[in-house]
Amino acid sequence: MKKLLIVSALACLGVSAFAADGATLFKKCAVCHGANADKVYLNKVPALKTLSSAERLQYMKEYSEGKRNAYGQGAIMKLNLKGLTEEDFKAIEAHIETLK
Repeated sequence: MKKLLIVSALACLGVSAFAADGATLFKKCAVCHGANADKVYLNKVPALKTLSSAERLQYMKEYSEGKRNAYGQGAIMKLNLKGLTEEDFKAIEAHIETLK
């Protein structure tokens, strides 16, 4: 029983050690979208803060899958989102929510 508790505790630590850090992930986004997610990129891409949480999550997923090309930014967004998971998207979204 003692071994089971130790293994369970270590497993939990491992999961949290690899949990997505939205603030860190967002640093790459901030280059174009602004540190506070309030930048209107190229005078046409709306500030992320003006979008709903659901819209931001949907758009990240669509861009990452190559299914969205709003304002001609599909290729660069797909490249920037490459390798990120849905959990990463949720972490980024949670961070953006803290900026409001």
